[in-house]
Amino acid sequence: MRKVIFQVLILTFLLAFITIPISPVYAQPQQPQVRLLIIEHYVYGHTTTFQIASEDNSNSTDLENHYKLLGFHWHTTAKFWINPSNKYGFSTEEVVAAIIAAAYTWDSQTSKDVFLYMGTISGKKAPKPGVYDGYNVIGWGNYRRGVLAVTYIWYTGNQILETDTMLNSLYQWSLTGEKGKFDVQNIMTHEFGHWCGLDDLYSDEDYWLTMYGYASTGET
Repeated sequence: MRKVIFQVLILTFLLAFITIPISPVYAQPQQPQVRLLIIEHYVYGHTTTFQIASEDNSNSTDLENHYKLLGFHWHTTAKFWINPSNKYGFSTEEVVAAIIAAAYTWDSQTSKDVFLYMGTISGKKAPKPGVYDGYNVIGWGNYRRGVLAVTYIWYTGNQILETDTMLNSLYQWSLTGEKGKFDVQNIMTHEFGHWCGLDDLYSDEDYWLTMYGYASTGET
């Protein structure tokens, strides 16, 4: 009798187990790792050590093939927003005009639309440079001395996901190439080169090139 009861209990357990719905387990795709690269544009704080033959960029022909790639770039047109807030008295229209001119300098050299201006953002809750938030923001902010501007690049593989650029408000800026101040369009043309996937150059012979990693006041 005990044997029969035991067999019934085993059969009941097996039937209950068999009727339990089992959901299939699917392999979850691995999310690509997002990495951050911070590129600093340095202030040229001492007398140049190389020989400058003239002021008319006469050596540019020999430097046409001088460039260095970062290894990743935008796979689509890079949309950007501008936070025009500043302590220099620049109007929003002046800031936007200078930065757009810098961006479209790159567009003029290609057959593609490299950049697309999306508008201005401002206010305490507006996206700020240096924060991974889905906005490619350009604006002023405090950074350490010796660094004129800094570009933040979030990327995965060879694709850029977001790019921000901060102009260091510890320095004096100009929109007209004034002596003793750094020119917004000049510096942003360099920074947009990083957005394109280009790295800095530091050789003395590359002084004339846009991607030279140092900048001086009054330079346009």
